[in-house]
Order: sequence, then C-alpha cells, then structure tokens
Amino acid sequence: MTEQTQQNQAPEFEVGQLVEVTPERAAHGGAFVARVDGRVVFVRHGLVGETATARITGRGPKGRFFFADVVNVDVPGIARRPHPWSAADSLAHAHPLGGMEYGHIVPTVQRRYKKQVVAEQLARLGGVPAEHPMLTDLPIHALPEAPGATGEGLNWRTRAHFTVERATGKIAMFPHNSGTPVPVDSFPLVDSRIESLGLGELTFTGVKRLDVAVSATDMLALVFTVPASQNMVEVADAVEATCQEAWGNIEDRLITLIFTAEKQAGRRRGAKPADIVRGAGNAALLETATVYAQDFYWNVAANGFWQIHRFAPEILGNAVLDMARLRKSQTVYDLYSGAGLFTAIAADAVGDRGTVLSVEGSPLTSKNAADNFAEDGPSRTHRSERTTVRVERGDVSRVLTGVTAEVKAGRFPAPDVVIADPSREGCGKTVMQQIADLNPPTVVYVACDPAALGRDTAYLRASGYRLMRVEAFDMYPNTHHVETLAVFTKYSGSQR
Repeated sequence: MTEQTQQNQAPEFEVGQLVEVTPERAAHGGAFVARVDGRVVFVRHGLVGETATARITGRGPKGRFFFADVVNVDVPGIARRPHPWSAADSLAHAHPLGGMEYGHIVPTVQRRYKKQVVAEQLARLGGVPAEHPMLTDLPIHALPEAPGATGEGLNWRTRAHFTVERATGKIAMFPHNSGTPVPVDSFPLVDSRIESLGLGELTFTGVKRLDVAVSATDMLALVFTVPASQNMVEVADAVEATCQEAWGNIEDRLITLIFTAEKQAGRRRGAKPADIVRGAGNAALLETATVYAQDFYWNVAANGFWQIHRFAPEILGNAVLDMARLRKSQTVYDLYSGAGLFTAIAADAVGDRGTVLSVEGSPLTSKNAADNFAEDGPSRTHRSERTTVRVERGDVSRVLTGVTAEVKAGRFPAPDVVIADPSREGCGKTVMQQIADLNPPTVVYVACDPAALGRDTAYLRASGYRLMRVEAFDMYPNTHHVETLAVFTKYSGSQR
C-alpha cells in the first residue's frame, strides 16, 4: 500500500480536536511537519523531536494535510525556552499573536531551522543538488544585538505598524490568520527607542493604523492613518496633545507626527487631503550606514520601505558589495531599489564613468530615491558626484521592457551586474527572463522569502546561470523569516 493510499484511508481530524504530535522538521512558513495517524499536520509553536499536544486549527484541500497549534508540551525539546512575549505564546493563549512564532526556541536552533528551510527550498524548487556544499555548509549569520536590547533577539525592529482598535483607541495586533485585533501593551521586537514611548499606554481615538519608525540618526516618526469618517484636524489636535503630555516637547525630541487620510477604494471622489505634519516636521527620516569605510546617507519616508533590522543596511550593504565585486565604469541595474540602499553603494563603486539604473514601484519610496540621487542629493558621495544615476518609478517588468528596447537601440548600456531585492513574492518568471535576456555576467539576488528565491533560482538556472554563492542572515530573530543573498554568474561549465 502506498503512502498516499494510507493517507487517504486515514481518519479525518476535526477543527478543535487534540492530537499528540512529534514534529520531524521545520517547514517553510513557520510551522513544523508532523505525522499523526498517517496524516501530515503542520504544527506551529512546536520543536523538532519533542512530544506535545496540539489543537487542530485548520484543514488543507481535500483533507490532505492539517494545521495545528501546540497547546501543551509533554516532553519538551532541549532547545525550548520560556517565551519572551506571553501574548505570542501558544502555551499561554488559545489565540497567540503573530510576529514571534519562533520565540520559544533558543536563537542558535532558530538559525539551524532557517538554514534547513533555505537549503530545502533551493533544492526542491531551485533544482540545486541537496548534497552540494553550498547547501550543506550554508552559512547563516547572526546580527549584532541592538544597544539597549533586553535579551537575545529582541529590540531590533526600527519600523513597525499596529492597527488601532476603533472602540478603545488602543494599539493592537492580530493572531495568526485572524482578522480580530487584540490590544497590546508592548511588542518586544521593536527598537528600545520605540519601546520607550509606551505606545500601549496611550489612546489614539479616531486613528485606524499607526506606523512608527526610528532612524539610525535617532529621528522618530509616527504616521497615523485616519479614516474618511473622521475629521483629520480634530484627530491630529487630540493625538498631538496626548503625545505632548506623554513625552514632553516632541519637537525637541526629534519626534514627528504625520496624519494621513486613509486611501479610498473604488471611484475617486476628489483629491486626497494633504497630510498634517506636527512636531519636528520631518516627513522623511535620515538614515545612515557605513559600507567599506564609506559613510552613506538616505532620506526615507517614515512609512516607506527600509530594512527594519537596525544593523541590516550596513551588513547587507557590505555583503552585496562583496558579492557583486563592482568595478569602476560598470553599469549596475538595482531592481526593487526602494529609497536606494544598494543604488548608493553601487554608484560609489562604479564612479564617475559608471551608470546605475534604480527601479522602484512605490511612488513614495521612488520619490525618496529621486531626491536622494539628485545632483546634490544626500546619497551622493565624493566618488559618485558625477555617476549617472537614473531613477525609474514603475512596475519592474514594465520598466525593463522599455530599458531593454533602449539597450538594443544603443541608447542605454546593458548591465554588468543586476541587483534584485524584491518583496516576499520574489521577482517571478517574467522579470527573471527579462534579466536573463539582458545577459548580465553577474546577478545578486537579495531574498526575504526562501521559496521565492528557490523558484527564481530555477528560472535563472534554466536561462544559463549558475548559482555561485549563497549566504543567509538572521535579520528577523524570533520569527521564521530569514534574509538570503545569492550570487549567479553566466553558466560556462559542465554543471549548473
């Protein structure tokens, strides 16, 4: 009898049913794979090798697999530790909050699981031989602890967002796969400079969402999204008074309050109201990082994209520069460039005779990039004062279509190096094919999702590229997320 036949004949589980599980391995997405009575169960809040009781929380298509949360540990694994945030602990709450699903695991073992998942996705989806030393010996780097951190893997997030409960005006977060917000007093992953604000103790009446950010230069910004049903000026006045009472003179403390109207779906009914800016008045935060002994600067919108780990810009910048091996006069395409983290580093490296194309889809962050690389923009260094930096706003595939036509017509240089830093969805088949058609000798891929990296690796390998180097970075401690850098070169050997 085949395994599939046995599984089809195995008994069904009901949502809410308790089952005994012994997880076998970590799975992509934060759960662990267990087998119960012939059925595959993806168990959250577990640990490989331990014996636990789990509650069934969901059912996959046709009952081929199930989902469950650990609710009691019968024989704990040696890597289990007390969870540093009770609100996310499945042993303390029936509906634990998301955001720290690896919090119960000691950090060294968290990294071991992440390494395993990255290697599996590159093998299963990317077609890289599982026994290849790049996968078996894949390095995963821990990042430094943040100043003022209260424990291992805490206080590293410099940007975070919260929903705001309509009835209470309190900040809140969501349990995994739930749309019901739960008020929170704190979130121990956020930077200590944010944690010290005591946001959970304040009331933000009339606000729907709160985005908070702190920069490397100690600038703080809070972006309050206000629904159309509210008077934005009245909400701003009330919230500003609350913040002044809690924190004193917010302008002196370099704290900016930004009030923005919620985007309306459907047909447009007039222009969106202008943002209201109070306090220090900094709509953008000044970020800085030192890469290969060069200091770089960027202005980034408070609710725009930026690497959220305090040390990520510097560590990723150094790693990308090391992997890309850029030289003077080269042409670099920086895709999904955000405010220009890698654009600045590339422009400095290729110098005044080099060219950098920076492509970003977000209107807000793309405008940051355009400002950063203006003639006197803050992201220009003495080596990149005259570097040709072209900033394009738009869908990456659409922009590449136009740029490829320019390359073929001889109006724009082809890339020597492509750097791609897509969102969790990855670049996708179309963009990967467009990159391959441009025929760059080197592609540096910055991935925040191992499965997306695996899929895009397969596309590049099919187009004649070889994976030359891969490294992982534990940029999101206490979560299942992991950052991975991969370098591809044009295939010329006997094995891809």
